[in-house]
Amino acid sequence: FGPNVTKVTKGDGGKDNEDTNLHGNTSNTDHYAPGLFNPFYPLAESSYAAYAVLCLAGLVLAVGVVGNMAVMCIVWNNYYMRSAWNYLLASMAFWDFLVLVLCLPVVVINQLSHRRILGNITCRMVPYMEIVSLGITSFTLCALGIDRFHAATSSSQPKARQVERCRSVLLKMLLVWLGALLLSSPEIFLWQLSQGVSPSNGRLIDSCTITASSPLSLYLPDSLHSLLLRYHQGRMWWCFGCYFCLPILFTILCQMATRNVNSDSSAAQKQRTHDDRSSNQKRQQHQAVERQLNCTLLALAVVYGVCALPEHVCNITLAYTHITLSEDTAAMLALLHHFLLFFKSSVTPVLLLCLCKAFMDCCCCCCQECQQTTTEGSPGSAQVKLKAANETSIFFDKAKETSAILSISS
Repeated sequence: FGPNVTKVTKGDGGKDNEDTNLHGNTSNTDHYAPGLFNPFYPLAESSYAAYAVLCLAGLVLAVGVVGNMAVMCIVWNNYYMRSAWNYLLASMAFWDFLVLVLCLPVVVINQLSHRRILGNITCRMVPYMEIVSLGITSFTLCALGIDRFHAATSSSQPKARQVERCRSVLLKMLLVWLGALLLSSPEIFLWQLSQGVSPSNGRLIDSCTITASSPLSLYLPDSLHSLLLRYHQGRMWWCFGCYFCLPILFTILCQMATRNVNSDSSAAQKQRTHDDRSSNQKRQQHQAVERQLNCTLLALAVVYGVCALPEHVCNITLAYTHITLSEDTAAMLALLHHFLLFFKSSVTPVLLLCLCKAFMDCCCCCCQECQQTTTEGSPGSAQVKLKAANETSIFFDKAKETSAILSISS
């Protein structure tokens, strides 16, 4: 990256304070204040922006935590939803939950007080976790696209989705997680904490800068250090190609191939006139399930693309143009990029819960259990229990016959 790109990339505030003008500014050092800056008191014009950032962060955090926990609980508590598809979605929800809980407060506190929590630790942890989140989402979309293409080309006849073995599920999750963790490991060695004095109020300001000569990178062997230098030189295009172009293009190609296969199979099935009514109903239900899964995958890719595209466009524009940004503008853009990632982590589980019926089924089951406990002493309690048992058996029979995937009713 060039120096302009460093100001708007993942870090905190995105400001490169190494070239802060400290000469001829002796009055600022006299008023040096090492404590935390309180943007809420005294009340000024900047306090309204601080309140807006705090309220937006609280809303994103609350929605994201509740939504991601709901997705993880649904997959964990329902046995017939423990498939590779659902586990990949649950692992993505787990990492989004970690990003919201660990990274969002650090970014907000640094934006409001201009100080870093735990210094170098969070300066390296926040960019690393954010890049890992992009990697897990990208590779999960690719894995789900392969699953959709395999389901469309495996057989033209509708059949029940078998419960996958634990080894197969763990292997897919291991590939996604190891790929995201290893490919994002250079971020730990590139970021370092830099401090400077604000020329406006004379307070100490912490900022994270990206450089290939950080103290931590000196402990690497020569071969790994050369790889780190290459990663630093091509970081912008690497992130754009691997974490944006790859999942988006992969999802589009899988969707196009899946639709072509489905259209060919449906055209061949229309020529058959000897099928009975029951097979037609099963085929229609199977096609409806597949369409819903494809729509879910496409919606996830659209949300991810909309949230990730502005940062890449901004980085490429600043790298190949002579636009110079002020510190306030760079900090605002960096905060916007952070919140776009947090917004993606918050909206993705809500989108899954809105497109599926599993969450409502779990809520209905909880309500039925509460009603059963309140009616145990009534004369018709035996009939209620018998009816609930019959409903439960029907529920699990349906789960065995249909595909137990998060985006449809379990």
